[in-house]
Amino acid sequence: MMLSDPLIHRVRDALLPLQIQDGADEVKREGQKQASVLMPLIRRSEWMVLLTQRPMTMPRHPGQISFPGGRREPFESALEAALRETHDEVGIEPHKINVLGRLPSFNAVSDYRVTPYVGVVDSSAPIIPCEREVEDAFEVPFSFVMNADNHVARDVHFDGREHRLYDMPYESADGTHRNIWGMTAMMMRRLYERGFADAE
Repeated sequence: MMLSDPLIHRVRDALLPLQIQDGADEVKREGQKQASVLMPLIRRSEWMVLLTQRPMTMPRHPGQISFPGGRREPFESALEAALRETHDEVGIEPHKINVLGRLPSFNAVSDYRVTPYVGVVDSSAPIIPCEREVEDAFEVPFSFVMNADNHVARDVHFDGREHRLYDMPYESADGTHRNIWGMTAMMMRRLYERGFADAE
């Protein structure tokens, strides 16, 4: 799975350990639920990030671009939830994923405490989107999302204070335009800040 690649070493160095020993994934406010996502990296002619687009028929966040992930079940660890949801949404079996580490857990606007993981997916793994939950699964060059020139700053007022968010508008080779925004863009921005900002 090309884990010896220098870029993957750099990603791993920017991440927290897999095991959570400080309770960072625990709920922080009343009514909050736990959730996990996976940022899947796949080596094609270059390193790519796998993303999904939710169907417009979904009752929550229709059409939004996201990583595979979702709500954590009571019997699961944060990592188990990320792997299960990835399998459920895009058909990638857990044994085809080498999880490198995690990014800091955070409070999402939608009352979830989200723990993001980053993993390398075997390039031979079939990607089979679940039609009920995924309208499209597509790949974006990792170099694109780790380039600050492609991060468009946007200030929003939330929870009593100002927050700076980043959008990542992307046009694929076939001319399809997608705007990567919200917590998906924020997670990639956080990886950039932790491991790639000093390269520019």
